[in-house]
Amino acid sequence: MNRHVPLSDLQPCRTIARRTRLTRRKARGGYLYVAVLFTALIVAGAVATALSLDTARIKTQGAATDRESAIRLAESELHRVSVQLSMDPDWRVDLTHGATSAWIDYGAMAGAANAAARYNVRDEDADLADERFDDLQVIAHARFGSAQAAVSVELETGFAPLDLLRYGVTTFDDLECNDGATLVSERPVQVFDDCRTNSIGYLTTATLECSGSIQFPIRGDIAASSVDAPVFDVVARYQQAGTEIPLDALSTYDGVRAIALSVLSSATNPYGETDPDGIYWIDAQGHDIRIVNARIVATLAIHDARRVFLNGALAWEAPGDSGAILVTDAEVQFDAIEPTLDETTLGANFNPPATPYRGFDANVTLTDRFPTEFRGIVYTTDNLLVRPTADGAPLALTGLILCHDLKLYHSLFVRSYDEVLTDVPFGFADPQPLRFKSGTFRRVDTL
Repeated sequence: MNRHVPLSDLQPCRTIARRTRLTRRKARGGYLYVAVLFTALIVAGAVATALSLDTARIKTQGAATDRESAIRLAESELHRVSVQLSMDPDWRVDLTHGATSAWIDYGAMAGAANAAARYNVRDEDADLADERFDDLQVIAHARFGSAQAAVSVELETGFAPLDLLRYGVTTFDDLECNDGATLVSERPVQVFDDCRTNSIGYLTTATLECSGSIQFPIRGDIAASSVDAPVFDVVARYQQAGTEIPLDALSTYDGVRAIALSVLSSATNPYGETDPDGIYWIDAQGHDIRIVNARIVATLAIHDARRVFLNGALAWEAPGDSGAILVTDAEVQFDAIEPTLDETTLGANFNPPATPYRGFDANVTLTDRFPTEFRGIVYTTDNLLVRPTADGAPLALTGLILCHDLKLYHSLFVRSYDEVLTDVPFGFADPQPLRFKSGTFRRVDTL
């Protein structure tokens, strides 16, 4: 049986249900708000983290770029300094060992607010000015942005030839062709002052460069001279590189200390210790020195002699890359030069197994004969005289003659010795041009 419930009795129940639904909706809305807020916080954190990482990455990349730029700037400074030193003949006097230069601002050139470099130069013996050929270390310190770096390298002589190696004959004063003597040179001749004669002589060459008067005929072009003498002591340079032959170790020939009737080379030295490069020096202590009837594959640097006489038969050539046969501060005289070095006549062996002739002809007999020859540079700060040969033939030399006055009383023929322009002798290299020494480039601590 259905029972009718009045509407007024149902109203409280409906109210309670509605309130229950509203409460549930509010609860769900609160949960959603919290979830959205939590998600927003996570997203904001992720964005902040990403921005922080990007900023750090940008800063890291910037620092790396600055470091690389600082290294490149330091390397560039090394090159700039090497060029500057090569162009300044007085830098060894003007600079001080180990002293650091002022900062040089490269900001405008580099396009950066903080870009600068400085350098210092160091010599192994702490004295830049004592030796023009000493190797040196250059350190360049650069800063760029937030970074700094320093690099170093060793510089050495570039071994460019002195200009005088282009000539066959160079006189630092006069050239004299006396008694009808003639000079023939396959390379140009340069004379600082006058070309003199006491008779009729002549000179044959591609070009004579002479700044003074010319008193005899010239077969070749004529131009003004600009003679540049070496700015360093050539004799001392070879002396420093060689082995001493004591004066009292030499034999006596016609009352003069002499290298005579012997072979002198890097493997043979009858007067003492051998030198691996074939470079020997003698302190003559004011005495005369004679070189006569000998075969020499060596450089002789003779210091403090009164005169150096070259006599008899001589087969003489420069060793290795030395370039020179004789360097001295004394007067040099070629006198009575004979055409043939004859073992039988002289009673000496000139091609022993230790020093074969031409590198392959050796024996212990006394039956060989060798032509006289001079092959290399003859250098003296004093005068050089050429007197008549034993057979009257012109004196022939393949090489260069460099002297104060060249005085010819007999004809002289100077053949080209062009290899010195490519294999530059260390005693005639220009010390001014510099080059990086292989294997010495490295990073170092900043100054």
